Amino acid sequence: MPNFSTKNILATFLILFPIAVFYLVFQKYAVNIPHWDDFAIRNTLAQMLETNSFSEKIKLLFSQHNEHRILLTRLSAWVIYLLQGTLNLKSLMFIGLLTLAGLLIIFFQVSKKYNLPLLAFVPVSLILFNVGLFENTFWGMASVQNFGVIFFAFLTFYWLVFSIENPYKNYFYFALFSCLIGVFTSSNGIIIPLIGCFVLLVQQRKKQIFIWLGCSALFIFGFFFNFHKNPDNVVKTNFSGYKTIIKGLFATFGSVLDSSAIAPAKHLDLAMALGLFLLIFVCLFAYQVIFKKYNLSIRTNDLFLLACLAFIGITSVGIVVARISYGIEILLTSKYKIYSVLSLIIFYIVALNSLAERYKNNFVQLATFAGFAFNFYTYIADYQNIRYLNQERITDQFKQQYSENSFPKQGIMQVLQQPEKAFYDSMIDEMRQIKDSTLQHLSVTTKAENFVLTLQKTGEKIDLTSPESGIYFILKSDKNIYLYPSHIKPLGMRAYLDRNFIINNLIKIDNFTAEISKLYIQSGKYQIGTVKVENELKSVIWSTQTIDIQRIEKIRPKQNW
Repeated sequence: MPNFSTKNILATFLILFPIAVFYLVFQKYAVNIPHWDDFAIRNTLAQMLETNSFSEKIKLLFSQHNEHRILLTRLSAWVIYLLQGTLNLKSLMFIGLLTLAGLLIIFFQVSKKYNLPLLAFVPVSLILFNVGLFENTFWGMASVQNFGVIFFAFLTFYWLVFSIENPYKNYFYFALFSCLIGVFTSSNGIIIPLIGCFVLLVQQRKKQIFIWLGCSALFIFGFFFNFHKNPDNVVKTNFSGYKTIIKGLFATFGSVLDSSAIAPAKHLDLAMALGLFLLIFVCLFAYQVIFKKYNLSIRTNDLFLLACLAFIGITSVGIVVARISYGIEILLTSKYKIYSVLSLIIFYIVALNSLAERYKNNFVQLATFAGFAFNFYTYIADYQNIRYLNQERITDQFKQQYSENSFPKQGIMQVLQQPEKAFYDSMIDEMRQIKDSTLQHLSVTTKAENFVLTLQKTGEKIDLTSPESGIYFILKSDKNIYLYPSHIKPLGMRAYLDRNFIINNLIKIDNFTAEISKLYIQSGKYQIGTVKVENELKSVIWSTQTIDIQRIEKIRPKQNW
């Protein structure tokens, strides 16, 4: 019978609390507007719907996307279309979040195998459901691909490791199925069958390893069948700079420790320090699981966590090798932070299980307090990033609708891409008319490939209740109009802890800045204006300043999709 003690009821509430907050943030800021590779998902789905050939549909589902096979993402998009009659990217993002919830369930099952109390699971939920993962969370294609491949990797390892236990023999075949899905979810999915071989070798399961090897060979052959190298000429990594690569690996493992909001100068150093600590933990833990003899049940649990760490570690090495040439700071971005988050969760579980009983309660209490502080801090640290991403998506749609006039107006594309309601819908005519020139305190900085616009607003408070609230810059020429979101100067923790912000969503902002690339705008003489959005209030103000833009032709990357 379930244990409905006061402690367990409290623990359940605390576990669900960060999930609820995460979902509310998602509901407020996620928008059904395509971004980058989302257009590829739309285009492939259109091809699938337009062909009557079943074999062609299957071929499209498994077709290559850059260096990936993204079966899960395409299947999810197809299911959304069948249920909603369109490609709703917010629903696609939500499916990605379901795989994140699936990871939590897997960790919960493992915690039960360690006989950990329910209250001990609270820090896991607090660490996993943090808005520092916003880049994947609010991007339909990336959410399913990047969260999904981890979920199916961990699910494969769970079913495979615990299929050694008599009641769960069928788990082995479940593991083969989830391995297949994982391989065709993202390129790092090909690691899954290799780690599966390692698991079976450690468990000395000679009969099943031949079945696993045969199926794995088929999966990997299928992945590389008719595989084409990414045609885009990406910057190649210089392996002679091995010290930089090692530092990059430390940074990737430790990126969960984001001090950019309170100590930006120490941001990289602190992340690398945590990454070094976690890598030492991984090495010591691997030595214990592989070479030491101890309680068989605990060793089986540990083997599952080690398999997960192997997937995280190999993927992290791949990320570093592929991205370090763009600068080490890129490894600290939100997109890759999930691997550091998962490493920290596994460390917590192992550390808690290793402690003597008399210390466990104190450790759980300390971890719970630290988990709440971490969860709250990530919301404050990434609040501006989440808002900007939302507004960037809105202005991307404006560009399609009014700058380029490329928004689908007929056929299957119109069905798949429905316009999201935006603040400019009711004021586009007003935005096209230059009626005044009263805007003050605007400065323009010219650079080689872009312009930087800065609007000083000393002492002015703005209501940020609506996700669209803020200042947008308009560029208007005789032929074209463009709309850009603005960055706000980092405000620091004190601004967000102010009573006016907590109660009334009012915050003091000194300046708004936008970088306007010459790569994505037509040549011409543009007058500069702003749109101020504050809940239901919207106003357009123009300045006397103009900029002459000579467009720089962008060499579009080659694609295999």
